[in-house]
Amino acid sequence: MYHSNSIITSLQADKILAVKLEEALTGVKDNVVANLKQMGDGVTRASYYASCFTENYQDVCSKLKHEDVRFIAGVIQLIKDRNVIFEMIRIYIEIHFKNKNEGRAQHVLRQLVSSGVHISSTGLTNRLLIIAIATAICQSYSFNAIINERINRTKSIVFKGSVTLTAVTLNLYGLVQEAANCADTLKKFNAFYYSALYERNLEMMYFLIEPVITRSPYLNPMLISDDELVHLIIKLMR
Repeated sequence: MYHSNSIITSLQADKILAVKLEEALTGVKDNVVANLKQMGDGVTRASYYASCFTENYQDVCSKLKHEDVRFIAGVIQLIKDRNVIFEMIRIYIEIHFKNKNEGRAQHVLRQLVSSGVHISSTGLTNRLLIIAIATAICQSYSFNAIINERINRTKSIVFKGSVTLTAVTLNLYGLVQEAANCADTLKKFNAFYYSALYERNLEMMYFLIEPVITRSPYLNPMLISDDELVHLIIKLMR
């Protein structure tokens, strides 16, 4: 009986170790894949820069330089203001309330509360409601997990670098390319939000919150219905 228990305990321990090892290796694999993709994007952007030596592609070169400048401006905003991420979410919510009068906004609020969203349902003007919703989104666990991962990755590339200068350059180029791709997509599908971020030098920082925003399909903020807005907000929170 003792030997049986010992064998079972040993097998259970081996299973636990195997699971832990698998989890650890999965984390390593994910980091390696992410780094390789980042460097691949960097190679792509570096190849775009080769067009600067060709007269026919000066427009491409100008776009790249403009994106680089805007990316640096965004990073500066990120460093100067700790509330940048919250502000980006607040702006996103705000533009979706543009066509909502007080009555419709209160209707949206009642629907959110009835859906289990924890927001005070009394005495909120449109402005305070927008702030309350943005705060609730930024305080959600899933939001913080995504944002922290993205910010930490950005900080490690921008401030710490990698082993070699080539790796540093490719990773940084890859990060800027990712930011540019996300900004271009946003401009295509939600020009209102893109313009609002651009005015604040933040459109190239959109990639930090892009996984959260794209949980819901892009909808025209000027035409979004009350029900669609409620669904969008709930998706952002969860």
